Amino acid sequence: MLTARALAAALKAALTSLNFQIIFFNYTIKALLIYGFYSRLGCCLEAPTVHLPNQGVLIGTYLKMFRTQNLKAYLGIQYAKAPRFSPPEIKMNKWNIVYNASAYGPKCWQKLSKETDKQTIHIQELLMSSNNNQRDVSHVVFDEECLYLNIFIPDGSPGLLGYAVMVWFHGGDYSTGSATDIDPFQMVFKQKVIVVTVAYRLSIMGFFTTGDNEAPGNFGLMDQSAALLWIRKNIAHFGGDAKQITIIGHEAGAISAGLHLTAGDWSRNAFHKVILMSGNPLTENTVKTFDFYINALDQIADIFGCNHKPTSMLIKCLKRVDAKILMDNIPDVEWGPIIDHGFSNTSKGFIEDYPVALFKSGNYHKVPVIIGITDMEDVLQILDNINTDDNKMSSTDFEGFASKIASEDIQKFNQSDLWCSNLHIVIDSINLLYKNEEGLSSNQVLSNFVSFHTDRMYLSPLFLLANYLNADEDVFVYYFNIRPKTEFYNLPRWISVPKYFDQIFIWGVPYMNNNMFINRWNSTDKKISDIVMTLWANFAKASNPTAFNIYLKWNAFSQTNQTYLVINEDFNLKSVTENYKINFWNEYYPKLLDFAIECCASQNKNNKLENLNGFILLTFSLMVYVF
Repeated sequence: MLTARALAAALKAALTSLNFQIIFFNYTIKALLIYGFYSRLGCCLEAPTVHLPNQGVLIGTYLKMFRTQNLKAYLGIQYAKAPRFSPPEIKMNKWNIVYNASAYGPKCWQKLSKETDKQTIHIQELLMSSNNNQRDVSHVVFDEECLYLNIFIPDGSPGLLGYAVMVWFHGGDYSTGSATDIDPFQMVFKQKVIVVTVAYRLSIMGFFTTGDNEAPGNFGLMDQSAALLWIRKNIAHFGGDAKQITIIGHEAGAISAGLHLTAGDWSRNAFHKVILMSGNPLTENTVKTFDFYINALDQIADIFGCNHKPTSMLIKCLKRVDAKILMDNIPDVEWGPIIDHGFSNTSKGFIEDYPVALFKSGNYHKVPVIIGITDMEDVLQILDNINTDDNKMSSTDFEGFASKIASEDIQKFNQSDLWCSNLHIVIDSINLLYKNEEGLSSNQVLSNFVSFHTDRMYLSPLFLLANYLNADEDVFVYYFNIRPKTEFYNLPRWISVPKYFDQIFIWGVPYMNNNMFINRWNSTDKKISDIVMTLWANFAKASNPTAFNIYLKWNAFSQTNQTYLVINEDFNLKSVTENYKINFWNEYYPKLLDFAIECCASQNKNNKLENLNGFILLTFSLMVYVF
């Protein structure tokens, strides 16, 4: 038996040990609060595991928010290898031991010096607010072997068929961004879907091209196809339904998703639905030809002391350059998708022709689609780039910007070498449509100019694509016209909904347990977020956004029912015929450019008179549209 003294000593030792453990535990929790998923790493749950045939065992982690909210995550799973300036290698070696899938993989190389407006940065921080270490550049690891994906799974039974799967392609103009740019916790937890976020190569690493078999380009898009192949092959082991895969993308990610529709064998049977947000393959300059990159090749060869010809020598030289040195010294080039038809003699091109030609001919994968934009997509970028005093704009400034754009459009439309001098015809119509006149305040002019830019670059392609797609499958069109009621930003009153603001609702940010920016979200923001998440998840599950648990109407867009959903507090349907700007850009504006060119080419008075009469009729039609 223990003596009283021995018992006291043992008790003291036990208490000391317990106290140490409590201190250590508290320190660990504080570390998790600072560096990990809202302290959501499951401390008391056994790590989930998955066995993948012919590959090995994955050990994931539990993510936690509040006491009763869990989901499973498998992070940093390599889906392919990334040889420099080559398509991805999808054949992977078996793992010798278990694969630790509890942490994100490295980011793909990108240029960090790219300027982004402060408001957009703030929204991006909200979207990935759980990943504190991802926001701190000092903690970010970049690597060429960056082809990783992350799988987020509801904690529960997937049922007989399995969970619907949403595959996320991030934005960033093909030059920045990562698979950690969003936190899908709320979408997964509330809507019981699997979300997979995918990393793909960016900038010169993902889109360098020599215009031939040496480096055909579009490697970043090929990475996405490799990821879709991996997901289709393996997702059933995670409780997913391989027959219910939805690609969901924003900005460049949405353009990518749209290009997978036309990618032929590269993406055939790899997905079953698509959601395009703030991005469209029909938007101007989204797909380039090799001519765009010829000067860049010369610059790159000079910078790194490489021979430009033959291209095999150029590629060998560039492959020897350290990745960081390469990224830090490349010229400022808009790397991105390119028409690569005929470049390779070993594989088909990813982009066979301009997307508009492929959609017109019906040469695309027929699947249901959701497509939409926000009310003022690029407003924050426009404000950052205006080269006027104090970021103010006059009606004369508006006309100057519009003239430059119209001149470029006329040059593209003009098939001859004749330069047209009738630019004023086009400018007068634009001024009339957007009520650009003397005496307006700077904010009014700015608002009109942002509308001009959004309508031309986003609204017009939105309905152009909807018109192509609706012949074969259901297409649901939306227009996001509400921004959060919660004040976490300081924007002028005339600005409505910039790019990224819709993502706050789509990923359930108002429900996130995050005190870093906001203590309490407005109840309206939560309500809107609930509805939007339900619409998106319903589409992934049933190809119909209003299939379950929702009491609003959203008709598929068709030739006989040309309506779209305005996402605001009312969620009303609106007809295309009510928006005269859509008709202006898709029907009237091309005719106007043709008229201006023909008017220039007229050689006799009779033709000029006929053209003048035609212009009067066109202008009268425009006035009917506006008034």
